[in-house]
Amino acid sequence: MAKRRIVWGLSCLVVVLTACVALGAERSITFETLEREGFRDIEVTTPLARIMLSEQGGVMKSVFLSFAPYGSNVAELVPGTTTNVKTFGRQHVADAIFPFAVSVNAEREGLYRLVDASVDAAGVFHALFQGTVGGLTVEKRYTVSPKDVYTLDFELLVKNPTASAAHVAMTVGNYVQKKNGLEITYLFDDEPGTQILARESYKTFGGVGLMDKNVVFFLTPKEGPTVVPTFERLASGSQHFGLSFTAAPQAETKSKSSIYAGRRRFLLMEQAGIQALDRPGVGARMMIPVLQFLDILFRATGNYGWAIILFTILTRVLMYPLMHKQMHSMAKMQRMQPKMRRIQERFKDDKTLLQQRMMELYKKEGVNPMTGCLPMLVQLPIIFIIWRGILYAGERIHLSPGFLWMPDLSLHDPYFILVIVTTLIMLWQQWKLTPQMGSDGGPMGKMFGYVFPVLMAVLLWQFPAGLWLYYLLTTAAQAAQQAVVNRQLARSDSLAAATPDGDIELGSGDDSGRSP
Repeated sequence: MAKRRIVWGLSCLVVVLTACVALGAERSITFETLEREGFRDIEVTTPLARIMLSEQGGVMKSVFLSFAPYGSNVAELVPGTTTNVKTFGRQHVADAIFPFAVSVNAEREGLYRLVDASVDAAGVFHALFQGTVGGLTVEKRYTVSPKDVYTLDFELLVKNPTASAAHVAMTVGNYVQKKNGLEITYLFDDEPGTQILARESYKTFGGVGLMDKNVVFFLTPKEGPTVVPTFERLASGSQHFGLSFTAAPQAETKSKSSIYAGRRRFLLMEQAGIQALDRPGVGARMMIPVLQFLDILFRATGNYGWAIILFTILTRVLMYPLMHKQMHSMAKMQRMQPKMRRIQERFKDDKTLLQQRMMELYKKEGVNPMTGCLPMLVQLPIIFIIWRGILYAGERIHLSPGFLWMPDLSLHDPYFILVIVTTLIMLWQQWKLTPQMGSDGGPMGKMFGYVFPVLMAVLLWQFPAGLWLYYLLTTAAQAAQQAVVNRQLARSDSLAAATPDGDIELGSGDDSGRSP
């Protein structure tokens, strides 16, 4: 009957969770066209950023990372642009040359018009600008897909009706070097560097951009003519860099590239093909398999809420033997505390005999003091990697549909339900289960057992809901496993023959004459 009730309850829970998950909607891309000073600007809003494209040069004037995962900040990536965090208003420096500005034979000025701006049925944004520069017709096509995290595709078509080849240069950035700020980075032969190399000193040019320890703004050539990097220091002190190629006479020359404008995340950069720019440390490399496994579960379930639940179940199953052994050992050690104190008191003046009697006690009770520590030492790095992995997957989780009452698992629980329930389970575990294990830490130790969960809730209430979901499931599983251990020990105690506590302390032989 009890098993039937459990199965029925779990079935109802699955139905409710599935219904709640169905309410979530995937993030989409929207845009708005604005008239400014005789030119039209397009404000493209993605789940992660706000991008401004302008008819004034057909350039990209802003990439503002509006989504900031836990532990990071919003950021403007286009040099020469400052974005207001609250109003999203932009200010541009007077001499800024924006990304995708094109010059032909050193002539930079050009007139452009917005031909098309739309979002297709697949949710992909397209924008097409047409203009003329130096007698050549130039078309610029931008594509932003919701599936490409932080990545934007760019296509440049140059129509050269003249009988002479034209030198075409395209800007990637124009900025002033600052201490500990973004730094120009090149990719030659899959090796990143901060210095431009002579053409004959490398085989392949992989792109150019800006990056620091937090963000990356990097353009990668994909298809088209051979391109070479360019660099120029302007009279104002700023640095203008990009790439150039040759447009054949009386022909159309098409160049395709992509730009990664986002957080410095190895897996996301790998997806964009610029993983060579990042050199993750040991800790980050250990998180990569966790993220990849989470991503597999997400693709299988379609929601990161379910992915985290399955991930937690699988990790708890794998860690069950360690946890079981640790809990048994800790419970027995705590129950042995009165006997251990009596031995310590009786043989406090004889360290050798004290150690001997303690070892006899351990042997009699079937306890190895190290078995309680080793499982914890193994679990701590695993738990740390899992926590860091969920934090590191903030963008992917943000792009996932909502789960239950939470529209975004990468942000904090809007009603703090997960925080409250987790805290209550921890308090219940301390109240109902820990005393049964013979906790003998005194009033202060008992008080700390109640204060710690509340302290955790107060300090970490703004942690992402995905982390709290994992922590809730882990805490519930640990409490259930502890209850099982307690029941097993109670059953073992009822079946074991009673042994006087004094047998070990009294001992025999040469210490029988010692006074208490």
